[in-house]
Amino acid sequence: MQPVTKLLDTPLKLIGAVTALISLVLGASQVVKVVGESRERRRQVAELQRVASEQQKSGDYAAAWASLTEASKIDGQAVRTAQEDVAMAWLRDIRIPGGSKFSDVVDPLAAVLTRGTLSATGVRKADLLGHLGWAYFLKSRDGASVASPEDSYREAVAIDPMNPFAQAHWGHWIVWRRGEIADANPHFAAAVASGRERPYVRRIQLAAFRLYGSADADSALVHAADEMRRNNEPIDASTKRDVFSIYYSAFNSEEQLRRVLGVLPPADHIVFIRALFSGPDFDASRAPLRDATVAMLQEDAGLRNDALVTWRAVRAALPPGEGDTRVRTRATAAIARLSR
Repeated sequence: MQPVTKLLDTPLKLIGAVTALISLVLGASQVVKVVGESRERRRQVAELQRVASEQQKSGDYAAAWASLTEASKIDGQAVRTAQEDVAMAWLRDIRIPGGSKFSDVVDPLAAVLTRGTLSATGVRKADLLGHLGWAYFLKSRDGASVASPEDSYREAVAIDPMNPFAQAHWGHWIVWRRGEIADANPHFAAAVASGRERPYVRRIQLAAFRLYGSADADSALVHAADEMRRNNEPIDASTKRDVFSIYYSAFNSEEQLRRVLGVLPPADHIVFIRALFSGPDFDASRAPLRDATVAMLQEDAGLRNDALVTWRAVRAALPPGEGDTRVRTRATAAIARLSR
């Protein structure tokens, strides 16, 4: 007779094998479940990122931010870059509802940018720093005590000398603090020369010159607009109106007028004025002042006959008692002078 242990050996082995098989099946099932859940999380995150991308394209930054916040609850690491991108885009196109403060929007965006600067390198880090400084500037408009935007800009430029965001924002910061236009211009020039984000750089540059309200800022605005014309960059209607207002105001005094006329060489200046202030969208009531400006530039260029023809056309467009008396007075005096 076999020992009891021998009799039990085969059934025990069978039970062990079955148990092992069950464990294997359960383990595999658990793995499948984990993999499935991981795929579902990735799918959810990808879908939320897709939605956020469309919301950002439509300019609904708050909704895009909310979508990415929801995605970060599933996988925070996966959406960090997307959050930084939305934060930077939102800061570039920020709108504050009435009764709100910049800080209400800026604070969470600045936190994400600050986090990003800790691990980013190269141009990416410079971009983040350029926007972080802008966030500090916006918060300062609420009267908040914040870090100096210039520190962030300087750090960004040390990494990427022609970074368009840091350089354009730095130039704007100088003008905002009523610094010299001559000190701001090299920063704008570097931002433009970078070739990146040109429309945004121009928007910041032109806005800075508009807000300053000085003779130097007016000259800088004309120079910037002329550079845009030469580069075939689009010039919007608002910028054209702002530039025209410089010439309109200049007619108030001889000193102011001569200064404005001297911003560009006469021949180039004539081309500039005709390019900006012509076409079906130009207000015809402003044509006499435009043409009077051209006539003065023609005379400055030594084109006396051309100037006389232009002045006569200007006076013909201004019947007695109508139009800008400043222009009529100059036209009458110029025709008498050039006819001799």
